[in-house]
Amino acid sequence: MRKRRLPDPASKSSRLDPSVFFFSIAFFLGVIGGYFCCRASGAGSEIKEYLNRYAQVLVAGGTVTTASLLGAAVSYYRVPCAVYLCGVFRHAFYLICGVFLLEGFLLSFAVANFTLALGRSGVLISLCVFGTRILLIFPISIAIALRRMRSAGERTGRRTARQKASSGSRDRRCFIFSSAILALGVLAELTFVPKLVSLALRQLS
Repeated sequence: MRKRRLPDPASKSSRLDPSVFFFSIAFFLGVIGGYFCCRASGAGSEIKEYLNRYAQVLVAGGTVTTASLLGAAVSYYRVPCAVYLCGVFRHAFYLICGVFLLEGFLLSFAVANFTLALGRSGVLISLCVFGTRILLIFPISIAIALRRMRSAGERTGRRTARQKASSGSRDRRCFIFSSAILALGVLAELTFVPKLVSLALRQLS
């Protein structure tokens, strides 16, 4: 009797999901589009005026307000939540690619504005403003997207009700864990990031 060869779970889990490649390509296409759109519009004076007002708030010891808390929460949660909701639809893969494309465009447009208005100093300031945000949002959004794609495949496959409920439970745990990490990012956005930006603004004066 021939022994049935079992698949090696380690080799299967170590294989990178091809969706990561397409999500990353969509993001970088948005980055390229945002950069060239910013160069075409040439909005530099508005950024300088905004930075001057922001610097005055930092010097005056501005406190955390409801508006700033809401703005930080929206900037951190909008992409992961959009990716999670896209997993409900039939063509979730294309919708998620569109979310990454749009986020790459918006991020690149903002960074290019800083760079065109302030030169090399703008690169430093944009790194302080968006660095922590992108380091948290992009990998978490990728993880949520992959989890939603896998769970969508499990739901459409021939699975028992118990397995489907287990898949939904894993989705909820993944989203709750990601939400907790993003909450730490919002806290850093309101406390740590302004100090970094303040140090960067001193390099301009």
